[in-house]
Amino acid sequence: ATMAVLCMTLTGCGEKLVPADQTVGALFELAAKDDASKMKDLLGFASEEDVRSAFFEEGADTAMVDEIKSELTSAGIEMTDEEIQKLSDSMTTMLNKITYTAEITSEEKDSVVVTLKVTGFSTDAMTTIMTDAANTMTEKLTASEEDQLAIANGDMDVFNKYMQDYINDFMTGLAGMELDPEPVEITVTCEKLSVEVSGKSKVAWLPTDMDGFGSDIEAAMIH
Repeated sequence: ATMAVLCMTLTGCGEKLVPADQTVGALFELAAKDDASKMKDLLGFASEEDVRSAFFEEGADTAMVDEIKSELTSAGIEMTDEEIQKLSDSMTTMLNKITYTAEITSEEKDSVVVTLKVTGFSTDAMTTIMTDAANTMTEKLTASEEDQLAIANGDMDVFNKYMQDYINDFMTGLAGMELDPEPVEITVTCEKLSVEVSGKSKVAWLPTDMDGFGSDIEAAMIH
């Protein structure tokens, strides 16, 4: 997810802040798993929708089902809402396996460094799953000259059937992926920033570079 910097630096604030490792952990849950519950409880948001409004660019908070449907449509692949929901559930199952630890490793008056260790998935393992699904599709198509001819003549129904099978095989493989035992380490520099918490301004330890934080998380989840 692309996270927006909707905060401004504050100085001289005497309010006791939530520890930086906790806010970084809650941001990880939000960015990696779309789980807003921890940040809601941590900073006192009225709702999870308010959390997303505070930390995501306008329009960036799109349901996974809608994102998948949009991608498939742009590729010319038609699937039912039920099939798309199954794909979304498979992706959610995979993402929920990802774990992390967050530890404050350096602390000063106006700056705190948190070391975030993310245990995610291997790109090589994902590539293997993708290749296996493609090979299965190729074998099925090679065995049917009739389907080959139909696709060559522009029969989208036959094309969609093969693509649906490929995507289902790929997503089934993703849901069964095991975590890479070697975690990816991310160094997160945090500062005191003001964030809109359900209509009230509140100061919290948040990453200085929110966009960079989001990119680092994305890279660590599948590396």
